[in-house]
Amino acid sequence: MKDINEMSDHEILIELLEEKRRNDRIRYIQYAFDAVVILALLVLGFIYIPKIVSFVKQVNQLIEDYQQLVGRLNLTEVKIDEFVNSFGSDTGEKMKEFIERFEALMSRFGF
Repeated sequence: MKDINEMSDHEILIELLEEKRRNDRIRYIQYAFDAVVILALLVLGFIYIPKIVSFVKQVNQLIEDYQQLVGRLNLTEVKIDEFVNSFGSDTGEKMKEFIERFEALMSRFGF
């Protein structure tokens, strides 16, 4: 490129037009590249977003089922505690006597 002071008005104008065209081409290429990237992101979004939503729903359902199970286990624990506490101090002796009588009865029948 020549020195601007040595160029005529026509040559300067041609240089400016060439520079503008070059910048326009670069800008259009950048727009095309941006469009391709955005399109790729949209396609990936349409593919993976439903899968992610489905996964989140499954995890939420699993958490809900887990919470229900914990609630049932807590209720079962309370019932077991009530059952154990319902036995008096002499219940162990009564159970022992019952088992001994049952064993004696079963031994009479050959078991």
